[in-house]
Parts: sequence; structure tokens; C-alpha cells
Amino acid sequence: MSLLWLGACGEGAAPGLVKVVHGPGAGEWVDPLPVDGGPATVWIFVTVDCPIANAYAPEIGAIGARCRELGVEVFVVHVDPGVTAAEAIAHARAHGLDLPIILDGAHRLVGRAGATVTPEAAVFDAAGRLRYLGRIDDRAPALGARRAEPSHRELRAAFETLASGAGEVPANAPAVGCLIEELGR
Repeated sequence: MSLLWLGACGEGAAPGLVKVVHGPGAGEWVDPLPVDGGPATVWIFVTVDCPIANAYAPEIGAIGARCRELGVEVFVVHVDPGVTAAEAIAHARAHGLDLPIILDGAHRLVGRAGATVTPEAAVFDAAGRLRYLGRIDDRAPALGARRAEPSHRELRAAFETLASGAGEVPANAPAVGCLIEELGR
């Protein structure tokens, strides 16, 4: 099934739940923005064919591991309306991503966060407020440019700040990547 953020109940699921298609919890209906769980929730927006997002796969995997250590929920969100669960799963396996993956072909999560490119990350606090939207780090400072190592890791700083309860969440940093196509184009 590719419609995973539900406007109305389906298959006995409550409104607002999504079905995890890969990774921990595969096949389960979950709340992609739990407000009574851990200190933060991270959504990382990707597509199967974005070379910039694909180049970030090792870092996304490492972020997932760090989130688990801190009790932070993390979801990889596929935004291409045409991608199937099987394609998302094959993509995750090809890139070594063992994280909860959900499909957002209707762009409900994209709209909730305001994401415009892939890869882009949204970090929500425990109350469900968007606290950070932007790049994973500055490894890709502009289209066609790439650093071997980042000098700023805004995504990590955002969720680690919320997990520790100390410090300031970094300001949003513009993400560089593949445009998320508006629906209906």
C-alpha cells in the first residue's frame, strides 16, 4: 500500500497514522509525530533518484543510530508520489538504511514540515513543534559542490540539543538537493 498518511481511517488504523514499510517496525502503523514519547522526532526527506540524498545515506544511517541511543524517533520519508513500497525497500537495502521508512506520496508530511528539497530534515520537539528545518550538514554547500567533511552538523545539533534539554537549537540552514516536485504539476 502506498498511501500511508491517512486522512481517514483505513484497515482499522486511526487517522494520522502511517505504515512503516521498511526497517524497525515494518508493517506497523505508527504516529510519525509522537508527542508523548521521546525528546524529539526527526524526519529525513529523500527520493530514490536524488544523487545528493543517496550520497548522504551513510550519514543518515549514522544519524539513525545516534537517534536510537538518545531515544529520538527518526523516519526516512520518501516523497516521490510514484515510488512504491517495494522500490523504497530496495532503495533502503541498496543504501544500507535500516531505519523506519514511510511513504509520503500525498506530501502531507512535506507540507507539515515545509520541506522543499531532498535531502532535507525536520526536527520536532516533544510537543510536536517544528524546531529545525534544513540541511543535514554543510557537506553539500551548493549544487555541484561537495566537501570531504562537514564543518557544521546542524541536524545532529538540533536533535542532540532537544535530547539533552540544554543549549539552543540551531537556526534553520538551507538544504541543497533535489527539488520536491509540487503535486499536480
